[in-house]
Amino acid sequence: MSRKPLEKKLSYRLPVTAATESAVLLSMQEHWENFEWVSGPVIVGWVHPDHGQIQVWAVSEAEGRGVVEHALAHMGVSEAIGTWRIATVANPRFGRVATVRAAIVSARAGPSGSVPHIAI
Repeated sequence: MSRKPLEKKLSYRLPVTAATESAVLLSMQEHWENFEWVSGPVIVGWVHPDHGQIQVWAVSEAEGRGVVEHALAHMGVSEAIGTWRIATVANPRFGRVATVRAAIVSARAGPSGSVPHIAI
């Protein structure tokens, strides 16, 4: 029996319009190319009122912070201005430990012309 590959969603906000969508997508692909992390039972989140929330499941707090900091670097935002949130799940059905690599990157302009959603 083969296991379905682990898929994780990570999204964050970038200033994008329909005119700059393809350039932003290219910069994201370059930024996340070959970036890997180990998923797991630790939920690491970073929140800021203007920049939204970034959340990732990781094997440890340090691993999760590294992923979030990588996203913040692409956004050009300092992690010091937001609030960190850390949680752990104990249920064995959640928090599978596996290596995750960005495979699909999407950027889309919302109805107002801004992009509320960037996903890898």
